[in-house]
Amino acid sequence: MGVLLDRFGPMRPILSTMALAIVGILLMLLLMRPSASVRMICVGYIAYMVGFSMAYPNTMTASMSVIPASMQPDGNAMFSTFQQLAGAVGTTVMSICLGVAQAGHSITAAMQRGGHVAFIVLLVVFLGAFLANIRAFAARRTA
Repeated sequence: MGVLLDRFGPMRPILSTMALAIVGILLMLLLMRPSASVRMICVGYIAYMVGFSMAYPNTMTASMSVIPASMQPDGNAMFSTFQQLAGAVGTTVMSICLGVAQAGHSITAAMQRGGHVAFIVLLVVFLGAFLANIRAFAARRTA
């Protein structure tokens, strides 16, 4: 992805890989039912993980390029801290979605319902990040 970042600038690689991650989330959301095959769910998961794994480093590189060199160690520390915090918060939110869905339901129905809600939450967060990137790129072009 670094080659694409160098060749096209940050907007195309970041937005296209984020779009791939959104497609993966949508696939998993649509396939969240007992009749779904494991292979199809894996396709959605792979699309999400490839998109996310390719978007994050380019986002970090593009962000670090706009801060002064003297502040880059602090920027790197902030990215690392926020990545760990997002992982912890994400795990907690997804666990809450699954836990709330389990109240008074069979485990199969609860996991399906909770997983569905968890994917909706993930989709909303990812769409928010996607729109924030679009806004940031638009602001950068007008500046």
